[in-house]
Amino acid sequence: MITEIWSYFKKPSYTPYTDLNLQEKGRIFFHILALTVGASFILGLVMGGITSALKIELGAHGVEEMFNTYSVLIIFLIAVILAPLIEELLFRAPLALFKDSSYFKVAFYVSVLLFGVVHLSNFELFTEYLWLAPVLVAPQISAGIFLGFTRVKLGLSWAMLLHACHNALLLSPVLIFKILGKTIE
Repeated sequence: MITEIWSYFKKPSYTPYTDLNLQEKGRIFFHILALTVGASFILGLVMGGITSALKIELGAHGVEEMFNTYSVLIIFLIAVILAPLIEELLFRAPLALFKDSSYFKVAFYVSVLLFGVVHLSNFELFTEYLWLAPVLVAPQISAGIFLGFTRVKLGLSWAMLLHACHNALLLSPVLIFKILGKTIE
């Protein structure tokens, strides 16, 4: 699956899978979910390692602020329900407008990059380190590639589900700590 997604990334086109039953779509979905979460986790560790090695202080992170401000239920609703719906409608739904266009490839890459750029706002002091932007949002850019692939191949609702599951899996450990009244140092 990873080689298919890599090939797609190098030459994206609006070519959905056809004649797949729900079970086949589900199998593909879970493969993509595992790849997406794994890539985000690894790239997040790399990003953290680079910023630590360079002793870069990015200020408060948007997720930290959210955890300090809202209850677990509200965080879950925002991160796992609301954000995936809104972000998929903004970044992946418009790809259908370019499905028969010679500009589809550009539209795909722009959607991936914009998805990453929007997430720069998670970092309080990102403007002081714009040169580091590709590293800071590498997990989101990677996720944008997987989400775009899923949107085209399986459909928009599958991309929304992928986004929701991705966020849920990455946030679950922190939400559990919050429920238990613990903090992660």
